[in-house]
Amino acid sequence: MSNFQEKFVKSRVKLLKKSPFFGTILLHTEYKLDDDIPTAATDGDLLLINEEWICKQTEDNFNGVLLHEILHMALEHIERTKDLDDLMLCNIAADIVVNGIIKDNRISLPDEAIYDDDLKHLSVREIYSILKEKQAENENYLKEKYGDGNVNECLRKDKEVEGAEQRGSSKESHGKSKWKNIIQKAKTISQMKNAGVRGSGLARVFKDLLEPTINWKDALYKYVTHSRADFEGYDRRFVHNNTYIDDVGGNKVHIAAFVDTSGSVDEDLLTEFLSELFFAINSTRGTTGQLYYFDTELYPQGNIEELDGIPKPVGYGGTSFVPIMEEIEKLSADNAHVTTLGIIYTDGYAPMTWKEPEAPLLWCISPGGIKDEEVKYGEVVRIHK
Repeated sequence: MSNFQEKFVKSRVKLLKKSPFFGTILLHTEYKLDDDIPTAATDGDLLLINEEWICKQTEDNFNGVLLHEILHMALEHIERTKDLDDLMLCNIAADIVVNGIIKDNRISLPDEAIYDDDLKHLSVREIYSILKEKQAENENYLKEKYGDGNVNECLRKDKEVEGAEQRGSSKESHGKSKWKNIIQKAKTISQMKNAGVRGSGLARVFKDLLEPTINWKDALYKYVTHSRADFEGYDRRFVHNNTYIDDVGGNKVHIAAFVDTSGSVDEDLLTEFLSELFFAINSTRGTTGQLYYFDTELYPQGNIEELDGIPKPVGYGGTSFVPIMEEIEKLSADNAHVTTLGIIYTDGYAPMTWKEPEAPLLWCISPGGIKDEEVKYGEVVRIHK
């Protein structure tokens, strides 16, 4: 048994006792010793280890490094970033996610590990978008924020790893179900032993990997187009009381769309969002829409079906959701025989202190926005590039 193998077995035993969730994941991990890897890495399927380097680590850091790479594998970071063009940014974004999880669970990592408590609860793609925007504004941002030379490019694309091409087809078909099953098993074992894991990062992992997810464009389209079927034939005013009275108003749906312009607006992403929204409304019979920009007040832009293109954003002040709720309540009252639905595009950083509105709400959270659980009422979909 090599030095690494001995340490690896001890690490699994220790983690199974201390943290059954992480220990179970480690138990199902395959590895390869590779001197061409400077430290540690993964191709998404195998844990790739420089034996000399990792065996010099302290016992605690040894465990942390293993978990770092294994979490990249379990969270499918290579698959989820394969279409992104900046590999260094991908690595930083993915490191922020996994290191946040490791730190929240009080497991140590080498001193050069990258942390960002402000971003750790977000997905890799959200963090990537934020960092790319910051880097465009200041070319030295990453160096100033995370230090010079601290990025370990441990996400290895297939072409970089010998033998990956031969494993490619089986890895693609097997990888997702494999890691989903392992994480589900690890979660169950940790719950049975009353040894849960900490942190918003893993809560997001459970949601992303263990619950069905759909693209934000699909979620937006389904919210708009399915709304007619949800209440068709009933007067919306009485549904919330579980009273179903025939609607004589023609089963019409009105979408009130509110777009937050309080901060720096990614106009490309905003254009893409509004294009998807306009298409969904204009392609659904009996559905109308009204567009508002907002900061601390509303800036009505007109009926969506009558707009000639996407209006230039206005506002750029603070943020308040109070005018939105007042407007939704007014629309619902003024159009009693029409189903009013609210859609709010925002980062979510403003107090949510109002009572629950009668109209359904869909919160479209922009990159870097608040956590899902911070949304007080309504459904949530996260927008990403």
